[in-house]
Amino acid sequence: IAYEVRTPLSVIKTNTEVALLGDNVSSEMRETLMSNIEKLDRISEIINNLLSLSALVRPERMEFTTVDLSNVATEVVQKFSQLARRNDQQITLRKSPDCKVWGNNTALTQIVGNLVKNAITYTPRGGHIRVTIEQAPNNQIELIVQDSGIGIVRKDLFRIFEPFYRADPSRTKGAGGSGLGLAIVSELIKTHQGRITIRSAVGRGTTVSVLFPGKHNRAKVGQEADNRDSLNEIAVDFSGRS
Repeated sequence: IAYEVRTPLSVIKTNTEVALLGDNVSSEMRETLMSNIEKLDRISEIINNLLSLSALVRPERMEFTTVDLSNVATEVVQKFSQLARRNDQQITLRKSPDCKVWGNNTALTQIVGNLVKNAITYTPRGGHIRVTIEQAPNNQIELIVQDSGIGIVRKDLFRIFEPFYRADPSRTKGAGGSGLGLAIVSELIKTHQGRITIRSAVGRGTTVSVLFPGKHNRAKVGQEADNRDSLNEIAVDFSGRS
């Protein structure tokens, strides 16, 4: 059903983009068509999340190979750079060489994509988003997504991995979303035996750190995150360490 729905959505989006190329499109109509494209992208994102949620019921079907996480992050940042520019935001990527993990390329792309999209969504105009891929101790690879956004209050932080959970309306007003993004991120990290830590300070931004076992060390786990004053923090370890 999802694939059947995708086809007409793709046609509608293509037709809308073609209409935008016309010279006789008024500014008001252009704004309407751009809004339609954004809504179509949102529907596609929801469908992708639902497909991922369905696939996670049978994780044994997920094919794992050696994946360079730096390449994945580069593609994701390029994809969202236009959205960041429209929001007058700065998005930067810093990556280290040889950041290979044992994982599923599609799933890793969705992890990075959902985290970057969240950072953009909850960062005000003029803010910045920093994405870092680097080697970590114990043959791990770390993904860090840091933003200068509105932050997450404590009562919401400990529930953000629940499917369909919606945070404080003052935080989510106008943000949209299906409430599935972080739930799927946590499940995909679980299938990769990784560890996710989220630190957030209201009004100062949020930092998400994900540790993946390197390609030569699938069993080793991430180090404990340091506690920091005035920060709300949640850490979930799916590596299987006792």
